[in-house]
Amino acid sequence: MPWHLAFEDRRKQVIMLWHLCHVSIVHRTQFFLFRGDPADQIYMEVELRRLTWLEQHFSELGNASPALLGDESAGSVASSIKALKQEREYLAKRVSSKLTVEEIEMLYLKWEVPAIGKQRRLQLVNKIWTDPLNIQHVHESTEIVTKLVGFYESGEHLSKEMFELNFVNPSDKKSWMGGNLISNLLHL
Repeated sequence: MPWHLAFEDRRKQVIMLWHLCHVSIVHRTQFFLFRGDPADQIYMEVELRRLTWLEQHFSELGNASPALLGDESAGSVASSIKALKQEREYLAKRVSSKLTVEEIEMLYLKWEVPAIGKQRRLQLVNKIWTDPLNIQHVHESTEIVTKLVGFYESGEHLSKEMFELNFVNPSDKKSWMGGNLISNLLHL
């Protein structure tokens, strides 16, 4: 199969696994910006294997007795969900500082955020990256996050070095899950 077709197929798999594994929105956005160059193949393969392992791990945790797992393992899925919620709250705080009033109002209309209501910015951010089967939704979500995080403020594209391949022991969860990179990027 030619690489451009394999890339699109793997990309769809990765997008679904991101959703199922509650992966960081910023990580999804960074990774989604890859355009399918042959040089991207190693990154795509590593991401797909990492996510496949993570989904299997979460699935096994879901079928195991919590008493046998201990607190840390039982909280893996919950901690991923909590981190994603915190990331959405962080992004919501950036809406007013990174987007113009006109852009915000257009996004509220486009994403069907009620005109009257509380926490409209959070409502908006809670709608992005929620439909892994709709590639247009994924593209639009990526556009919003790139603006909120400021990936292109310097006029430069993201470098693939952001996805430096480090092989570490899975017991160091913060490193192997990308926690250090994402926390540093978001200044958390």
